[in-house]
Amino acid sequence: MKKRLLAAMALAASTSMAQASANPQVGLMVGSDNGVSIRHHDLQFGVGINRLSFSVDKTYFFKSNPNFYWGGGAKLQDHHSKQLAARAVFGASTKVEDFVFFAELKPSVYLVNKASVDLEANIGVRYQF
Repeated sequence: MKKRLLAAMALAASTSMAQASANPQVGLMVGSDNGVSIRHHDLQFGVGINRLSFSVDKTYFFKSNPNFYWGGGAKLQDHHSKQLAARAVFGASTKVEDFVFFAELKPSVYLVNKASVDLEANIGVRYQF
């Protein structure tokens, strides 16, 4: 039992150390949401300024082509009324020196106040620290 516990702790420590080596990215996005884009590990955070919004997405890169990714997440928007959306994310990115350029399509299903389906899109650039 102790060996299994030690093995699990070692695995958790090595995973967290591997994740700690990933560099965060911070930048700007324009499109459906104009604002700030932050990426850390496989999580993306967005703060939209034109339509006050906050979003978080979990992404997965395709192993066959690491420039493309997909994922899912949620968005809370307060534009005339509060709205909550579940959404998918499909994107592409490329790195030039310390800058990551990206483009994303995000089909979103708004569930609260006004049920609707929107296809949102953003392009942007983030600086990788």
